[in-house]
Amino acid sequence: MSTLMIAKRRRRARGFTLVELMVSLIAGLFVALAVVGLSTQATATFHEEARTANSEMSLRTAVERLRADLQRAGYMSSGNFQRDPMIAMAPGATKPIAGTYNSLYKLAGIHLLSEGSLALTPLSGNNGFKPDMIDLSGNFTTTDDYVVRFTAPGGSCGGTRLTLSADSPAMWRMLAQSNPDASLEAAFQPVSGSQFLARVTDDTGHFQYLPTCAGKAAGVTGSGITATAFVDLDTSTLPLLTAQDTGTNGGVTGLGVGRLRVNPVQTIRWQVRPLNSANSGDGPYMALSTSSGGDAGTTDKYELFRTFVDATGTVTQQPELVAEYAVDLKFGFGADTGLAGAANRPLTVYALSADTQNQALADDVVTNAVTAPQRIRSVHFRLSTRSAVADRAEPYSMPIPNAKEVAYPTRYCVLQTCTPGQTGWARIRSITSEVSTPNLAKYFY
Repeated sequence: MSTLMIAKRRRRARGFTLVELMVSLIAGLFVALAVVGLSTQATATFHEEARTANSEMSLRTAVERLRADLQRAGYMSSGNFQRDPMIAMAPGATKPIAGTYNSLYKLAGIHLLSEGSLALTPLSGNNGFKPDMIDLSGNFTTTDDYVVRFTAPGGSCGGTRLTLSADSPAMWRMLAQSNPDASLEAAFQPVSGSQFLARVTDDTGHFQYLPTCAGKAAGVTGSGITATAFVDLDTSTLPLLTAQDTGTNGGVTGLGVGRLRVNPVQTIRWQVRPLNSANSGDGPYMALSTSSGGDAGTTDKYELFRTFVDATGTVTQQPELVAEYAVDLKFGFGADTGLAGAANRPLTVYALSADTQNQALADDVVTNAVTAPQRIRSVHFRLSTRSAVADRAEPYSMPIPNAKEVAYPTRYCVLQTCTPGQTGWARIRSITSEVSTPNLAKYFY
């Protein structure tokens, strides 16, 4: 093979030079860096939007849960126990006996504690929020009342046992449950070991509110056509009044055979507060938040809780966490402020920021004799939650085109002190809604 042919073959077989390789590697590095940068930005944007979507979904779920409870305020209960003319009482009595059962004495469809959550949420206070707390009373566990077959001394606490009629439609529905004993007990005692209220209605339409037994409040023995259902009342402090006790203005006649009905009544508290290791019911939420990398137990992370209040006025230790990262909860009312029997019945609407007026309308019915929560015809509220991560460096407030309100912040400082330019602001999602109170609309006293 000639020297010329060998040289040509070598030229065809040679590779890249070192300079060419270096140039190509550097060019490829720039392309890779650009791809990584775009991917990082896209990933960060995805996670931001995912957090925002989760926050909005949690917020909407909480709003619907709150709306449902607000619509039940006063359902199968009293709008204002202190002024209700249908409460069975002894002749000449101006107020029914309540004894030590504070939840009964303060029973009202709506009881507002304006800024009641503020002391538990100081970081929200730093951000200009003053979250309220509200108690709602009514029947939150069933839609039925039960016909009483007869009454007799006894029961799980030695008070009075109401044996229920097994052939009423309400009892048929209850007996159709897979476990009617547990279902009836849960209806009258949603938190085990706690006393709740039961409303006893006589054939004159008058009511008595009595605490259930703390042991087993209600239940079903037997099955099928031989089943016997009962509700046990603690009448050691508050007696079940008879027609003789009330001067025939309500009360039990004889054994109350077929002439009484009974239904459960509960009080629900909505509030914003942090998780607390001292509350046994908070434990599972703290464990879940910690296991998922959350910041449970910190004083700057607040949750929206729904909790039962028992007949003694004690908040039970089994809260329901409705929404995480809650920052604000405000209520305003629309109320019938006209005189009973007047031709013109004006509806006065108080703004969310009108703390004094809203509080006066739905104040404690024991300490404020002129309060009138039974006149509330609608409730408007605002619930706000924040994103879990502070990813903004500037504050921002959304102006509200309403002279009764003020500009509302849409970013929340998660630090004790935030300055513009410092990444410490979380985005806020708020929903303002309004719901009517149909169960209070019938009250004009």
